[in-house]
Parts: sequence; structure tokens; C-alpha cells
Amino acid sequence: MALDVAFSLEAGDFVDPDRAYDLYWAGVITNKRLFVCPGAGCTAQVTCANLDKDVQSMRVVPHFKVYGDHSETCGVVNGKAVDLKVEPNGPDGQERRTVDESIVDVFKLERPDSYYDEPTQDPAADVQVAKKRAKSTRPYTTKLGESGIVGPIYSVRSVVSRYIRYRSDNTLEFRRLNIAGQDVAYDSIFKCIWEQDLNDLPDHPVIYYGWAYIDRTRKDDAYRIKFKKCLMRGTESLTTSSFVSDALIDRYRLKNLMATRLSKISQEPKPTAFVFLYGQPTVRTSNGTSYANFELKNLDMIDVNYDCPLPSKYDR
Repeated sequence: MALDVAFSLEAGDFVDPDRAYDLYWAGVITNKRLFVCPGAGCTAQVTCANLDKDVQSMRVVPHFKVYGDHSETCGVVNGKAVDLKVEPNGPDGQERRTVDESIVDVFKLERPDSYYDEPTQDPAADVQVAKKRAKSTRPYTTKLGESGIVGPIYSVRSVVSRYIRYRSDNTLEFRRLNIAGQDVAYDSIFKCIWEQDLNDLPDHPVIYYGWAYIDRTRKDDAYRIKFKKCLMRGTESLTTSSFVSDALIDRYRLKNLMATRLSKISQEPKPTAFVFLYGQPTVRTSNGTSYANFELKNLDMIDVNYDCPLPSKYDR
């Protein structure tokens, strides 16, 4: 049985697979098997599959799997309401629904300061007491739901992960993404970098994707991401790139994940990666030559993959 949310014994909180993945690579969670069912009174053991994988594909995304026995009264397994806390309001002022009913994910461009907080309770404490404490410390209102909660998305990596998950379970047509108060279809937020004219692109940030070369800069203080295909300005082909500085990596809580991927790829004989980034290209000119550049606010706005995690029609 798959779960949308589980209780992390290490984090002392209810988490969805995306947050569990973030907390693992930030060092807060260390064991993918230290989760339990979110149902009150239930201690069925749960594992977060692929939590420790630094790759992402149609078959390799973090997800919860139950490998223990639910209690007889567990609301999750019996299809009854489970008393969990959710965020009280969505972007339209309406109460957020549980994942099995929701059609809108919220993509927030900055994480709250408390996102990576270390747990304040003893992981060895009674799990039911820990669950009650986690609920009581949340500034949320009570909401009944069978599966649990899904929190906001804070990274491009999570957007891609949700997109893959929804394609796999055939719910993509019902799913939308809210960015800065605007709901958009998941398909519409992705733009392939494939000789598209700048004048035809959206006048706001979206998620651009495509194959790119990754190497170190001449000063050896950053990674250069140079897309194989260029953006166009009329008939002019513009070299299209972005840069990830060592300083930006050092400031990122998931630096181990990002540093591992970039380092591995840059040292390959053919240092190529399938890259997603959220942004809007700007044109810069140097020594008479114009370039298209994506400037990253933070490393949540980029996802670097060894292979294309999308269906074959997107693999270009």
C-alpha cells in the first residue's frame, strides 16, 4: 500500500516523500526505514524507497512503502478519516485538500527558515506521543483525510518528481501547479530549449529543460552549464548557459546532492546532463557576441540529472 505521507521518527514530523528526500540529503534524516504509518494509534513500519538515490527517472522517485502491519483500527488501511494537520489555506483562500482529492500543488520560490530545523524531541520517545506533539506544534487547523497531507513544493526537483509521479499514476490531466498565485497546467510550465525564438517565449519564468554540457570555469570557481541547443533571436543563434558557483553550492543545505551530481558529470568523458531550471533568459553581450543566460536565485531553482527522467518524446 502506498502512502502520501508518513511520520518520520528522526525528524519528528509528518512528511511527504519530497520533503523526506530533502531532509535526507540535508542530514536531518539518515535512515530510509525510520518511518511509520501516519494513522493515530498505528505503528506500521514504512520505508521511503529511493530516498538515498541521487538519480531521478520514471522508475526512481522517492515514495513510501509499508512493510509492517497496520493496527486493526488504523484509519489509513480501513479507509476511515485520519486526524492530521494541513495548511489551512491555499492561494485562493480555500482550505487545502488531501492529496487524493487535490488538483493543485503550490510551488513556493523560497523555503521557510524552519524547513531544515533539527528535531526538538527524542527520536526514541513513544511514537504516538511524538505524533501528538508534532500535531500540537503545527500552526495549522485540523483537517480529516484518508491519506494525509502534501506540503508545498520548494524546488524544481520536486516539481519534476511530482510531474513524473502524476504521469505514472495517470492523474496528470487533473493536476495543476500554483506559482505566485497563478494556477497553470503542469505541461505548460515546461519549455524545451530547442532553437526557440526569444520573442516567442513567455515573459515570465518557467521551467526550461534540455541536454547540457557541464564543466568548470577557467577560474575554477564555478560550474558552467552550456545547453546543447541554443535559443534564437530571429536568425541569430545565442549560446545558452547558466552558472553554478562554488559559493552558491556552499550556501545550499542540499550541497551534498548538488555537488555530487555536478562533480560526477563534469568528470565524465562526455560531461552531459539533462537539466531543468526555473527562470527567464536574459541576453548579454561581451566583445560583440550576444549570449542567453539564466541567472539562478538559489539552487532550488535547478535540477541536474544523469539521464532524461521524462518520456522519450522529451529526450532531446
